[in-house]
Amino acid sequence: MSINELTSREAVLEAMSEHDRLGRAEFLRKYGYGEAKSYFVEHEGRYYDSKAIAGVAVGKQFPEQGPMKNSEFSGGESIKRKLESLSFRFADGAHVTSRDIALLRSSRQKSKYADLSNEERGAYIRVTSALKAYGEALLYTLGAEDYRLALTSGFHLRSGVRGYVPKDLWFGIYATENAEPFVGNPQLFMIVSERGVEFGFSPATHPSGFSDSKIKAKMRAAAPEIFELMPGAESEQVETISNKLEASGGWHFRNQTRLDPNQDDRPDLPSWIRFLKSSEGARNAGGSISKYVLEPDLDHYDLMADAVGMAQIFGEFLDEVRASKTGSVNLGADETKTTFADAFAASLTEFEQARSGPYGRVEPLWSLISDTTNALQNLAPIGSRPHIKVSSSLGSGNWARVPWIGLLNRNVTTTTEKGLYCVFLIAADLSRVYLTLAQGVTELVNSLGPAEGAKELASRSSTYRQMIPELGAAGFTLTNDIDLASEGRLPTNYERSTIAFVEFARDQLPPDAQLSNLLEPLLAAYDRLAEEEAVEHVLEPDVETFEVENLLPYSIDDAMDGLFIEREEFQRILATWRLKKNLVLQGAPGVGKSYIAHRLAYALIGSKDRNRVEAVQFHQSYGYEDFVQGYRPDGSGGFARFDGSFFRFCIEAIEHPDKDFVFIIDEINRGNLSKIFGELMLLIESDKRSPDWGVQLSYAVEGEPRFHIPPNVFIIGMMNTADRSLSMVDYALRRRFAFITMDPLFESAGFRSHLQKFGIPLDLVGQVIQRMGTLNEAITDDRLSLGRGYQIGHSYFVPSSEISNPVDWFEQTVETEIRPLLEEYWFDEPDKAEQWVSSLLRGG
Repeated sequence: MSINELTSREAVLEAMSEHDRLGRAEFLRKYGYGEAKSYFVEHEGRYYDSKAIAGVAVGKQFPEQGPMKNSEFSGGESIKRKLESLSFRFADGAHVTSRDIALLRSSRQKSKYADLSNEERGAYIRVTSALKAYGEALLYTLGAEDYRLALTSGFHLRSGVRGYVPKDLWFGIYATENAEPFVGNPQLFMIVSERGVEFGFSPATHPSGFSDSKIKAKMRAAAPEIFELMPGAESEQVETISNKLEASGGWHFRNQTRLDPNQDDRPDLPSWIRFLKSSEGARNAGGSISKYVLEPDLDHYDLMADAVGMAQIFGEFLDEVRASKTGSVNLGADETKTTFADAFAASLTEFEQARSGPYGRVEPLWSLISDTTNALQNLAPIGSRPHIKVSSSLGSGNWARVPWIGLLNRNVTTTTEKGLYCVFLIAADLSRVYLTLAQGVTELVNSLGPAEGAKELASRSSTYRQMIPELGAAGFTLTNDIDLASEGRLPTNYERSTIAFVEFARDQLPPDAQLSNLLEPLLAAYDRLAEEEAVEHVLEPDVETFEVENLLPYSIDDAMDGLFIEREEFQRILATWRLKKNLVLQGAPGVGKSYIAHRLAYALIGSKDRNRVEAVQFHQSYGYEDFVQGYRPDGSGGFARFDGSFFRFCIEAIEHPDKDFVFIIDEINRGNLSKIFGELMLLIESDKRSPDWGVQLSYAVEGEPRFHIPPNVFIIGMMNTADRSLSMVDYALRRRFAFITMDPLFESAGFRSHLQKFGIPLDLVGQVIQRMGTLNEAITDDRLSLGRGYQIGHSYFVPSSEISNPVDWFEQTVETEIRPLLEEYWFDEPDKAEQWVSSLLRGG
């Protein structure tokens, strides 16, 4: 048995699934593999020992042979090539290069991130991506459940750090329980600066590393407790770690991080430990054991191996120093904890500035909104209710007149399209905030009309108020007498939909304790209404959510359920798409292009995550402004720039580089492709998916970064080959897409069994297959007028429910769906169309 015989991606996914069920240690023990020091394969944000996964996957593909033993094959590059051929990614592919360091250094001459050149910005993105990969691999080695990975504070791939250039890029990993009491210490770290890379172990981040005076003080207070928990200088643990450091080589014992490289403040580990535990060490309140890789050495240095190796060297230190051992788990927590009022007030200030410009994901606004929702989730009334989901909206394509933060009961709804909700509504002039219990408006008003909808809202509100009188005693006003300072349709409906509320002035937002006292009775009332199934509608669907739902994996087995094409053909299409990144499914009407496209999309991203799949339909009026960017009426008599669907989709993908995204274009040949894609015609090419190929968009304003299409965006289009009104596809587009022709599948076993499953007798099934096959042969042979692209697909004869009268069903399908097609095909030969309809209905 050879590892080269592994050809099944599904077998690898099965091995990963077993790994996830058992846990890393038990999985490796069961199959006799050791821990990897490098070559980690990545899938859906998780990391795996590639050799062990490959060996076990062989057993999944060939159960009669069983898994390969560790001694039967070599790991490293050969396993990497094998798994990459099955479309898996490796963390080892991330690198920090000497060129990146040179670009970081040159960027220091510029005052704002927006001033960076495209190449300099690319370096920031590459380094951040590499640090994320190194950190996640190290986190996996330590055991992700117990540790937390932090990356450069506030760094945003498009806007930098709140508008300016960060001095360093870094990651830190620390025990989750140490986050508050020990300010995320001790930690394993890696820092990339203009000099090179520093990485290692820090028991306490030196207070000079913080700008906030409260955090400085908290760190100084925590450092002596951390040092006290460190093992003694003469202990066996320190001797063991000393031997590991000596064997690894190149380590330096420092008073803090970010000092001049390759120097020592202490001669060895025991001396360093004694310093930490001394009064001088307590006053210093910092320290590190660091290794340095300078710019000239980076291109030939394996940072991944050393990053993962830190777990083996320093793991005992991390295990030993835990806040729970001190009895001071809440040390200083109240002094530095971000309150809802502080985060919300800062968000409103940034929103007030941001909405004077074009809509977009701007920093620090989005980070502050995230801080605000996190602060809410940390409050006891919400934290104790795992069924409550916190969502927020600042608008969609345009800034919202009335932004909001909603609290949704998952038992009623997991989206913003149905169900009762609690919500913080912010007045349009930002002068006040209302915490309300409200009902959704859109569906009701759309179905009943504005006047009747308003009456129904009032009637429902009255009913709800009678069910929750206790909110009046808790400080809420049981009316809808709120003023959102806007006469717009949606704000007015928000006012009408309010059941109960409490009002706050913008400069008098409640402290956490007071807010909790309001949220507890509000959410208790909400829970009771939800249990009684009292509601059906919810807020507008322009939400930006800061929560990712847990999604089940989506395999090729899942995709094949209900498909008629062969598994091998499906895998071939998927492999072609992964390689080319752009794919067009072309074929006649009814061959299942749209159905298969969505199955391919979910199979490619590995889960049925609709947030990572978006679909549009091209038409003759569709343009660059809809797809990329453009100006449209803003509803107040002026014009504003709006981001198009594909632009927004790409920005989302750029912000989640570890996940794949799929953009589906129906009727791709109906639009004017050169007009729609514009300068993106170049950027969609598979080898130009990086910031190095970024361009300034037509409607970009001065200072905006160049736009590029990231490598994790996959495009799939559908093209109807039987529409006479459509011209040939632009040859420039043909060169950039792989084209797959979809044929009718009347002869497939899946089609035959599907008809039988829904009550079509075997003899009629045979007639459908034979008669439609004969018709399609005639269409194909008519090369002058028609041809292969005009065949009629099997989807016209695929019922979705039990058929009670099969003959009537067949005749109705022919008369109402096939006849119109044939009359269009042979519009100048009506007798021929009639002859074929007769043949289909009666045979012959």
